[in-house]
Amino acid sequence: MPTTKAAPQAATVDAIAIDPLYGAVANGSETPAAMLNRYMLDLLNRNTSRSDAAWAYAPADPRRADDAVLRLLPDVRNLRLDSDVALPRDDGQPPRLLEVPVKIRALTANGTFRYHGWYRVQPSANGRSWQIQSASLQPTLD
Repeated sequence: MPTTKAAPQAATVDAIAIDPLYGAVANGSETPAAMLNRYMLDLLNRNTSRSDAAWAYAPADPRRADDAVLRLLPDVRNLRLDSDVALPRDDGQPPRLLEVPVKIRALTANGTFRYHGWYRVQPSANGRSWQIQSASLQPTLD
């Protein structure tokens, strides 16, 4: 039976493509940054069921949510999230708690609001995706 070098090389390429920082969730899952972008879109569209589903434990009262400043902004017309590389916040290998630094710009009928801070994410119970564990956002002055 003929053998080729393609199969071992393909396995090596797959191994290289897996970022160990994100290894706590299933291979091929959405990155924390992509999940947060989707979450921002759900907030913009006022899709509370989907935005709440992004959290490991959804905030019972939007006024007391870690990111209440975003949830309570009236008349949001555009919401932009810029994120930096996630930082591990535990000693696990792979880490199970990541902190994603963010900068957010919200364009509303009353002006533009900017925030900086972070979202902490953890693997979902089934290990197939990332979920928001907590957040800290502060206003940024221009």
